[in-house]
Amino acid sequence: MKTGHVLLLAILSGYASQALSGVYKQIDEHGNVTYSNVQSNNAEKVDLPPIVVVPSVDAEGVDDRIKQRRENKIITEQRNALEQKIAEETELLASIKAEYNDGNPDRLGSERNYQRYLNRVERLKKEISLREANLQALQRQLKELPQIE
Repeated sequence: MKTGHVLLLAILSGYASQALSGVYKQIDEHGNVTYSNVQSNNAEKVDLPPIVVVPSVDAEGVDDRIKQRRENKIITEQRNALEQKIAEETELLASIKAEYNDGNPDRLGSERNYQRYLNRVERLKKEISLREANLQALQRQLKELPQIE
């Protein structure tokens, strides 16, 4: 029984030494190159540089950075959208105020009836109040956005 174990150990160590023996390069008669870990008749041993092992990066830190970048991107997109809406609202408010002309807008040809003129003046007044309130709300939202780190 002990002899069987010794024989098995010898066979396995032979295979292990072949596996750890290295890499061999063989060129056949047609010029084809073959690499193998088993040495053959006309194979040359190839000396390879040592394997470089790079330690892994802390996955938790990477996840936090990715999450922070996503949040910053979302905040930037929200900020850009709010700034665009503020610019549009400011432009619209300026055009309405120009038409309102400090409470004395020009009468239109369709406003022969003075009440129509007064209705338009009142509508412009309400529109100015609404646009100013919208503009203040948008500016407040912009201020409430967190600062990007």
